[in-house]
Amino acid sequence: MLVLSVDLLDGGDSVVRIPLDHEQRWILVWQHSVTGILVQDYFAVLEGWMVLEQSHMPSFDAGLGHIPGRGRLESDGDHGYWVRDIDERIPGNRFVLRVGDEGVNDHTLIVGDEQVNLSRLVPRRRVVMTIGAP
Repeated sequence: MLVLSVDLLDGGDSVVRIPLDHEQRWILVWQHSVTGILVQDYFAVLEGWMVLEQSHMPSFDAGLGHIPGRGRLESDGDHGYWVRDIDERIPGNRFVLRVGDEGVNDHTLIVGDEQVNLSRLVPRRRVVMTIGAP
């Protein structure tokens, strides 16, 4: 058993801790701050590593898109895009995120049936997501 922890970067206070199976997947869903499109980043635990597996975006708005050599770009069949097979290990199993405001970015973690709106809990704060032993 592992735990996905989200902690404040300044001070280390715990925001949320979610138990994970050793091959568990989760999604970080957020709205683009300029256009409001919904972006989904898919993560997994693979061989003890936090890995960004794929991303979905309805369009290539500012700061979004595909970097050649990093995953495989394909249509989602509805005018949007998947970047599949990214399979990028997150260095040190630490993913730093500046959480946006509720109603603007709505950074939300989805792990199985559980949803945690980070923008409601810690808007405009920097957090670090890590995986590790409980």
